[in-house]
Amino acid sequence: MRFKVFTQLHRSMIGQMLILWMIFIAATVYYLTIVPLQSIDLRPPDPTYYTVEKVRRELRDFMDAKFAGKTDAKEFHFSDDLKDLLKHNPDFRYYMIIGDEELGSGKPPIYYDKLHLDKLDAANKEFGNSVLCSYYMKAMDQPGNHGYVQYNFCNKQRYYLEFSGINKVEVPIPDNLWNFYKRMVLGASMNLLISAAGVIIITAIILLFNWRLMNKLAQVAYSFDPKNLNRKLPEKGLPHEVLPLVQAVNEMISQIDETQKQHNFFLSTAAHEMRTPLTVLRTRLEMLDDGPLKDKLINDLRRLIHLVNQLLRLMRIGGAKSLDKEIDLVQCCQRVVRERSMLAENAQVTLQFQPEVESYVIPGDEGLLEVAIANLVDNAVSFSEPHSCVDILLHRDGVLSVRDYGPGIPSDKVQSLFEPFAKFPPNRNGHGLGLAIVKAIASLHSAQVDAENMENGGAQFNIRFHSQFKQNPSQ
Repeated sequence: MRFKVFTQLHRSMIGQMLILWMIFIAATVYYLTIVPLQSIDLRPPDPTYYTVEKVRRELRDFMDAKFAGKTDAKEFHFSDDLKDLLKHNPDFRYYMIIGDEELGSGKPPIYYDKLHLDKLDAANKEFGNSVLCSYYMKAMDQPGNHGYVQYNFCNKQRYYLEFSGINKVEVPIPDNLWNFYKRMVLGASMNLLISAAGVIIITAIILLFNWRLMNKLAQVAYSFDPKNLNRKLPEKGLPHEVLPLVQAVNEMISQIDETQKQHNFFLSTAAHEMRTPLTVLRTRLEMLDDGPLKDKLINDLRRLIHLVNQLLRLMRIGGAKSLDKEIDLVQCCQRVVRERSMLAENAQVTLQFQPEVESYVIPGDEGLLEVAIANLVDNAVSFSEPHSCVDILLHRDGVLSVRDYGPGIPSDKVQSLFEPFAKFPPNRNGHGLGLAIVKAIASLHSAQVDAENMENGGAQFNIRFHSQFKQNPSQ
């Protein structure tokens, strides 16, 4: 049972979404975490390249700001970090052209003329309307003198950058795995992760809302009385995907209710219609001359009338009942014992009622409860040997037990005893409706019935009642 939820997860909509989420998260973690590890290189870059790139990036940022009109500075101001680097490189020099403006460290450029970029610049100016662009970049690595040259002319815009004189390079700090992920992985995948989280949260909210709606629907369905199906499952506010199923269930409930009403009407009508001719038949039999045949016919007719009365009683139990009256089971049992004492004495059986409480109050129908108790007592008396007893016990937990000391119940008959027309033994008097009536009355009062064989012989029938009232224990 502990792992049943996980083995049945794929059969739930929420479970299916959870499985898809897990697959998505696993794939995301793999491609954003595991795959980069396969090609990651955390070795520090070449010090010369690192230093040149650091200077180039800062100078280019200034040039881009000039192009964008974000600054009108006439000279470049080094950052504190770059100032510390240039203290160890006194020969450092730079020169830049931004449009028609020239900036530099005060020294003439070295590579502008040397690389004939002045001629290229003149040619580009002459053909300024051309759609062609000129671009040149090169790292100028010489022993003790590292620098960089970059030229661009496109759409009538030009810039040129050169710097040199770097002979003391900066050794970069080795990168660690976490910094690599923050820079390369998290920065690139943050939008994807935020979007995925948003989709998951929205889906979870929708599923949770519909799950609560379906749970309320299930609670309404569980509250239905199978004997009174005049209610329907609510259809308002349901998702369109679920509505056809609920409508089909409501239609099925209506058909079952109609069939059940027709069935009950037929049985009730048939039983009622049979009572009058049976009464007439009994009157006519009484007019016959006395004899064995008359006694046999009257006895058979009495059994038939008893069957009809039991059927009518079973139909009345199945109808709607108001169970708001407080009934004391102790008093019900006492009345049944008094009424059945004569029957028990004729069978030489003693009835013993032993309550563990002074009173046990439940909401119910007094007449039906006495019928159920009487049927159990009659059944126990019929199986009891002469000079034995029948014990009627009412426990403080609401269990009413009727125990006899007869032959007991065959193990293969215990489960079917409370079904209509079930008899043991088959040739026994009666029609097998007494225990079925007990079960119907117990179900009407939200109680359960069962039977068991006792160790020292005999059988015990139990009705397990539940009461919300405070009971008084017996003194």
